[in-house]
Amino acid sequence: MKRTQRGFAIYTEFKDEYGKNIRVQMSSLATKRCVWIQNEVTEHMGEHLANAHLTAPMAKRVIKALQAFVDGRE
Repeated sequence: MKRTQRGFAIYTEFKDEYGKNIRVQMSSLATKRCVWIQNEVTEHMGEHLANAHLTAPMAKRVIKALQAFVDGRE
């Protein structure tokens, strides 16, 4: 598994359909276990990351939603 310069796990990293970088990485938040879902965004002033900061229960909701998509449920 890849790690950030500060040693945090990078669970996955890939480019989306528009060639933008997507990354799921462990957060450095000290008060609880969280993960970042990062999405590179292009605006008029350049590129930056749009982030979702998720706890484990929130990530489970995302997993459930993505599994429904993968299974073709609508």
